[in-house]
Amino acid sequence: MIKESQKYLIVIGGPTASGKTSFAIKLAKHYDTVILSADSRQFFKEMKVGTARPSKEELAAVPHHFIANKSIQETYSVGDFGKDALKTLDQIFQTKNIAVLVGGSGLYIKALCEGLNEFPEVPEALKQQVIREYETQGIEFLQEELQRLDPVYYQQVDLHNPHRLIRAITVCRVSGKPFTHFWTQQHEARSFIPIYIQMQWPRVKLYDRINRRVEIMLKEGLEEEVKKLIPYQTHTALQTVGYQEFFDYFNGAINKEKAIELIKRNSRRYAKRQMIWHRRDPHWKRFHPSELDTAISYVEAFINENVEIVTITKKEETHKPKSILLQQKEEKLMEIHCRSRKALTLSIIHQWKSCPMQWQYWLLQEAGMQHIDDTLIFYAPQEVPGLPKNWIVNIYSPNTNEAWLLHQWEEFSHQYPDAHAYSINFLYK
Repeated sequence: MIKESQKYLIVIGGPTASGKTSFAIKLAKHYDTVILSADSRQFFKEMKVGTARPSKEELAAVPHHFIANKSIQETYSVGDFGKDALKTLDQIFQTKNIAVLVGGSGLYIKALCEGLNEFPEVPEALKQQVIREYETQGIEFLQEELQRLDPVYYQQVDLHNPHRLIRAITVCRVSGKPFTHFWTQQHEARSFIPIYIQMQWPRVKLYDRINRRVEIMLKEGLEEEVKKLIPYQTHTALQTVGYQEFFDYFNGAINKEKAIELIKRNSRRYAKRQMIWHRRDPHWKRFHPSELDTAISYVEAFINENVEIVTITKKEETHKPKSILLQQKEEKLMEIHCRSRKALTLSIIHQWKSCPMQWQYWLLQEAGMQHIDDTLIFYAPQEVPGLPKNWIVNIYSPNTNEAWLLHQWEEFSHQYPDAHAYSINFLYK
């Protein structure tokens, strides 16, 4: 049972076209609660088709907040959203113990769940200088400059959004520090506990979904929507994928076929950056959109049993394996070390304490979801109930490094005489 005094925010994240909206609606229905959107593009009334705004039927199914609540002619920052969303949550939590947040804008999720950082003030003269550099040298200059000043943020930001690039570059120049340096500040504690769930797909299938979504947008009138927004094309909200490419087409810089090709390509790149952003936080638990019941059981265990899946990656020790932990009240129950080579991931279970089999599955499934495009092999210190046993000699594919696997197996089986090896395919359509 949920304590009346404790509030939870289930955060549904993931890349574009991964099924977040539908999944969030089903989850909100299950908990009889409401949805807050953290998609920074869906705030604006004039941007419907190009942002894949939820349909009328979807909006009617569950109460939504922060959908089409602003005009592109209004200034609405991530800080504004953080303050407004906190106020909205306070009202929701007067009658609900659980709310759902959904969106692919990582910075907006962070603003609500953790708080924003204090950045140094940027002189107007410096900002205008960088804007002139952009106008004379193009967005490629901004991209190269940001890569030089802050390669970490370069991997995460929307590289086709000049306003975000200019903002980061000016902060770097005025402070002499990377933009991401200011992410390490302490923030005021929240009155709720976030539960992070991420939608995950094999890369090839996700990219196919993105391409098909673009085709659907074109049929639903994306070109006509952008054409109406030509007078506002310099507005911050419109510096985004799906709109910039059509503006270039209307301005004669490219033809229509090239615009559509770039929308698909830039959407795929945007999805990749969204996934990189989510890797920064160790608390995301990945599920395929078809796994609603499994996700609900995880949420229930999180709330009632203090169970959580946590991923630990030591950036300064990249030669060491990534650890995925199953923990209860911060006590480690199971731990998997993942070692990857090309299209193969070897997951070695180093610790095993008695716990429900479903909890064990969540841990194995998380390893599978994080390496969904790989051949996945587990070495377990004992038999894993419910998993098909594979003899070690039968689990190799022609592309795996057999000598490396055998060496790892010899070391592991020497340490654990009852060790078992498994090859598991997590297949999702």
